[in-house]
Amino acid sequence: MHLTGKIFAFFTLCLAVGAIVMTAKVLDRQNEWNKKIEDSRKSYQKVAAEVPGVRSQVDQLEEDLSLLRLDWGKQWDNVETHVNDKESGILNIGIGRNNIQGRKAGDETIYPTLYAFQPEGDGMVYVGAFRVVTMDANRAAVQLMRPPRPGEADSWKPGRWRFRDGFPAALEGKLGDLLVSLTVLEERVKARKLNLAIQQKSVAKAQKLLDQRLKELNGDPDAPAETGDVYRKGLVESLRIAQDKRDEALAEVQKLREQLHTLYGEFEALLAENEQLETKLRPATKTGQLETSAKN
Repeated sequence: MHLTGKIFAFFTLCLAVGAIVMTAKVLDRQNEWNKKIEDSRKSYQKVAAEVPGVRSQVDQLEEDLSLLRLDWGKQWDNVETHVNDKESGILNIGIGRNNIQGRKAGDETIYPTLYAFQPEGDGMVYVGAFRVVTMDANRAAVQLMRPPRPGEADSWKPGRWRFRDGFPAALEGKLGDLLVSLTVLEERVKARKLNLAIQQKSVAKAQKLLDQRLKELNGDPDAPAETGDVYRKGLVESLRIAQDKRDEALAEVQKLREQLHTLYGEFEALLAENEQLETKLRPATKTGQLETSAKN
């Protein structure tokens, strides 16, 4: 065979081997894609079977959302709000007659109750129900429909609030119950604080009386001189001094008793000696008397 033919034969063999390898890889990839297509078809069939149920749930949720929105009423977002009077609970808000529709009642226009929410973190927190006090074209003043609790208005921050003209009745009832419970707890806290204040006053009076009694017992160097040594030195020191004086007096009495006892012993000894002398002198006296009688 010619050399050129051998070279072409060799290249042909190499290409054949490469074609076989590439064909095997193409078949493997084709099998993978066929498997993916089959899995996708099964997944699609499963999802397609679930679509009616999911669609029904979506319809129900949309209906519930619509009903819920009806309960919440109309909504105003990003309303510029400032606190006007914390004690009365009055706010100045950036919406007015051009935004809020009222109804005529004779010469007076009655506006709906506005439910306020202020931003906190990433969401909104409920503040309370407000009634319209004054209304301009683009601004209004609203007041909390109940007296603000102590310190409640301090949490109201100026900014962009949200207002609604509706509120679900169930939630409003629950909020009413919570406010009643909170009011009862606040009254209990006030009563406890009042009782604590009375007890503290009693403790202060008792402490003052105790200090006075301790001064009476231990003495008060700052007491006026006219109060006497008893108040300046104290009852304890005064009793100690009196006890010392009493002990000294008792010691003196005891000494006098001993002296009296000694003197009494000496007196008895003298009496005994006198009796002895008297006894010795009696015979001589009788003899002298007899001699005198004989001479007479």
